[in-house]
Amino acid sequence: MTPQHSDAPSATLASATPEAGVTDDSFDIREFARTARGNHRAELDLSGVDELPLEAVRLARTMRDLERATMLRMRNVLVTATHKDARVTAFLTTWAFEKFWLADALDAVLDAAGEALPATEFTEAPRRTLSERIERRGPVKRAIAANMAGPALVDAHITTQLVDEWIGQTAYRKLGELAAALGSVVEMILEVKARHIEFFTEEAQRRLAASRKGRRLTRKELKRMAWPVGATELPSDERDAFETTVFGGGEGQASAHRIAALIASLPGMQPVAPLVAARLVP
Repeated sequence: MTPQHSDAPSATLASATPEAGVTDDSFDIREFARTARGNHRAELDLSGVDELPLEAVRLARTMRDLERATMLRMRNVLVTATHKDARVTAFLTTWAFEKFWLADALDAVLDAAGEALPATEFTEAPRRTLSERIERRGPVKRAIAANMAGPALVDAHITTQLVDEWIGQTAYRKLGELAAALGSVVEMILEVKARHIEFFTEEAQRRLAASRKGRRLTRKELKRMAWPVGATELPSDERDAFETTVFGGGEGQASAHRIAALIASLPGMQPVAPLVAARLVP
């Protein structure tokens, strides 16, 4: 597929000064910004989408809502020390751009399937559990907590986003299994997300290996996170449906264990990997 350039963010946003451990063969932020993929509607094959099974429509809608919530995540991250990291913020600018257009592509899918485009009017309130209360903090409280944590919190942000990308990757593959008509759409989404995963994996490996405090903070964040990122904003019934569809049954549990194995491969993250898997399975 040919990358979309017309609406891409300027490559000058990726003029970050190299950090320690960043080499010539590291992820190329400038190239990522230059080849950012924008509007996908012209390349979407939506034939047969009007006959999607209800389970696939529901999962597509949830993934659309999660992709659309990217700016809320950016707000929560950029009130912390992460906003001072030039390499990370340069990446996040293009990352948010690409995720906006992925949400738009899913809007096109839902429109073709006969679903209303606006955010769904859910019938239930979000799930509220004591263990996830910290995820409902506003930006002021997040900023105060982040000042106490310091720059090592960047490591936690990078790693939690990596785990979230792995979860999203699994969900999109499941969407492709549920609806063959979405095969080319899912392939395109996974292709876009492959570069996101590449960056987050490289950064997480490098940063966690270099920082004992970063590893400690990251383990703490992974243990208390609600998955996928943004799940605390989903209505309880939609969140239940996501967990059951993607991680329910023997096949879903196997997917959760594969994600746990990926987490365990990161420096210092082996102790929390089973806990994340357990939270994914309904």
